[in-house]
Amino acid sequence: MTRPALLNIICVTAIAFLTFSVIHRALGAQSADLYAFWLAGEFLSMERLDQIYPANAEMFDMTTPSDWWGYVSETDPSARIFPYLYPPIWAKLASWLTQVTNFETFDAVMTIVHQGLIIGSIYLAAKMCDLKGTVLFGFIALTYAALAFTFPVGIAIEENQPQIIVSFLVVWAFERAHFGHFKSAGGILALAAAIKLYPLLFIVILLARKQWGALATFVVAGALLGGLSILLVGWDIHVEYLKLVSVVSKSVIVNNFTFSFDSVFARIFLLEYLTEVRQPRSVDGSEFWGAIAKTPLWLVMSGFAQLAALGAAFWLAARHKDEALVIPVVAILFAILSPLSWCYSYMTALVFVGTLPLKLGRLGLYIAIGSALFFLPAMEPFTTGSAYSGPNLFQIVGTSLMAVLGLAFWLAVRRGGR
Repeated sequence: MTRPALLNIICVTAIAFLTFSVIHRALGAQSADLYAFWLAGEFLSMERLDQIYPANAEMFDMTTPSDWWGYVSETDPSARIFPYLYPPIWAKLASWLTQVTNFETFDAVMTIVHQGLIIGSIYLAAKMCDLKGTVLFGFIALTYAALAFTFPVGIAIEENQPQIIVSFLVVWAFERAHFGHFKSAGGILALAAAIKLYPLLFIVILLARKQWGALATFVVAGALLGGLSILLVGWDIHVEYLKLVSVVSKSVIVNNFTFSFDSVFARIFLLEYLTEVRQPRSVDGSEFWGAIAKTPLWLVMSGFAQLAALGAAFWLAARHKDEALVIPVVAILFAILSPLSWCYSYMTALVFVGTLPLKLGRLGLYIAIGSALFFLPAMEPFTTGSAYSGPNLFQIVGTSLMAVLGLAFWLAVRRGGR
């Protein structure tokens, strides 16, 4: 057996062992984010349309619809729940699933599926960067280990966060475009935007690169998905969803895991103005966070920043039409300027992190290792402070590290080469 073949077998075995270990660990956690999807389906199946989305208010504070806690406490007093924030079509899908299985089975299946999607995302990122053979397998094994056993992606795994699916779809879409399959790229990106709206922003890359076939299929597929959603669920609930999106865009959540400039700004400068939010959690009521509505001036400044981000993304994508690492730069830029970004919102970029040592040498290696070490669970006692009421290294340094990673990817793009 040749040495490369042996190394490939070792890497594949490591990937299999890591996947088993992650699944075994994650199966013991209650996936609160996925549970929101399930509960929305249950209430939709009961035709209680007023209980799908949180009641509209001037500020989004991450509280759930009024009847959720009472409903959940009847069967699982220890459950953690968060609001459902996705388009109505997926609540309809959940309503069908509730008729054929239970949440525990669905949760377990999605835990396994999500590992395949994370590994698939890493593979697609490596493929776009022309990694082959032993380097490819080693890249997948090391990147998966670094992501699955550290906080940003580890939390997404434990919560079975739909972000895992969205990140996979975004990376897959641009992998298709990278290799000239523009029609499928547009359709895949439209599906991602139908789950979480923010992938819509990525069409700026398609525009900059004049990938008209991808744009056309994005528009057609998006229109078909939107029409199907209205047909299945009705227009009224879509109006409620759009109202919620508007409120969310004007609000900021502050806790350990919200990684955005808005959230860090609110923690550092606006502590006294934050509203403390506590869910009526049945066990101990200990989960809390801060929330604040943006002022008109803040909204204007955020709008200008987001327009500047779109312009920068267009310029970068147009200037480097064949560079895969434009994707993580743009993904970080969009996430860090979003009013509601969590640490796992950067997953689209993080699957590329293993390329930094290859592109930037020692500098890239130091940045990648330093980021992984900071996000290790063992560091939590030293980095995680109060949810919002004081200094919090995890949020502040974590957001700063995402900015550093964005700059590192940008430097790698400037150095050129695929």
